[in-house]
Amino acid sequence: MDSDCFGSCLRRAREKRRLSLRDVAGATKIPHATLELIETGNIDALPADVFVRGFIRSYARAVGTDENEPLDGFERALNARRDAERARSTAPVVDPAVIAAAVAEEETTTPRRGGLGLAVFVIILLLIATITLSLLLRRPPPSGEGLSSGISPPAVVAQAYDRAAI
Repeated sequence: MDSDCFGSCLRRAREKRRLSLRDVAGATKIPHATLELIETGNIDALPADVFVRGFIRSYARAVGTDENEPLDGFERALNARRDAERARSTAPVVDPAVIAAAVAEEETTTPRRGGLGLAVFVIILLLIATITLSLLLRRPPPSGEGLSSGISPPAVVAQAYDRAAI
């Protein structure tokens, strides 16, 4: 039996009794569109499985056929869909675009690390040079160097004032 057996056997029973889908929809209160989906076996577009089982029972009663055959066909279709989904979910999905992006990212990341290390090295070297220069420039000159005489600056000013007064 094919996967839409549950729908085709119900359709055959309905046609055998010469009922239209509108007649069945009126008798079962199932929407016309849902009955069409059941007959075509489109389980992906149908509502939740528990509702569809009830719809199939009502449809089978309305057309006067045994509900076990269409329900078994529906269960087989559900199992086939679950098996297909399980196979899809366990199979590894490898998108070539994702692989290409990962390779490109790895290629662009590696040179940056080398450039980053060089930049850090240069910055540290500049810091050491700056600290060394600042320490050298702060150091006071050796004793006596840079002074014209051993007299302190206030004494020089007082001496110059005394000479001007004479």
